[in-house]
Amino acid sequence: MTRLNELQDELKRKELENKLRELELLQSELARRQDRQNEEASAGGLTKEQRQKVQRKVLGSCMRKLDGLVCEFARREARLNGERGRPSESENLPHPPILEEYTVAFCQVDEGGRELLESALAARRCAYVPYSQFKVGAAFRAKCGRIYTGCNIENAAFTTANCAERCALAKGISEGEMKYTAGAVVAYHPDGFTTPCGVCRQFIREFAYKDFPIYIAKAQPPEMEGSIPAIQDTDEVLVTSAYNLLPYSYSTFN
Repeated sequence: MTRLNELQDELKRKELENKLRELELLQSELARRQDRQNEEASAGGLTKEQRQKVQRKVLGSCMRKLDGLVCEFARREARLNGERGRPSESENLPHPPILEEYTVAFCQVDEGGRELLESALAARRCAYVPYSQFKVGAAFRAKCGRIYTGCNIENAAFTTANCAERCALAKGISEGEMKYTAGAVVAYHPDGFTTPCGVCRQFIREFAYKDFPIYIAKAQPPEMEGSIPAIQDTDEVLVTSAYNLLPYSYSTFN
């Protein structure tokens, strides 16, 4: 076992040495490119300012590559020393821009978010849930501005049931709307918010070309169903997003 660990350490050291050689080669290549650019600029009759601009562009490109290799070298060296890296710094994971996630009172939600929540509440009334009695409503705004709504639809063969989120998106997709800017989900559970299930999160991600907000609110309990307003101004709303709900997601657009 000790011999195996020594061999692994040796392999890692050799890998680091290879990276150092790559850095040295890149520095040499940078110097050669600068010389070549100077010669080409002189032959082309460029002014001093133009030559400097070209040089800065080439230098910037090479420095970015060099910085990337230096960072990768530092990360690998840290791993060899037993340090844990941060996933946010890994080049093997996607790092798309992600919206902030927070909670806010319903009265503080923007007009577009309130409209989506109210649309989801209206769709929830049509939920077909004879087996669980658990109603869910969803609404998604397409890029064109139109809102598509859906409710959960249960079936005696449980696997053929359909969630509210997929029902809403399927409506829009079937009409040619492939891009969405916001969504909302409403249900009642005494213990807290009801967020999309794993299947729905992946379904939403498929059509999230970039991150968009998803508003989550609690509906009134069954004994208060039909009360007005359906959501009180002081009720808490979770404002999450497609990428927050499914971090490091699998997507054909990665």
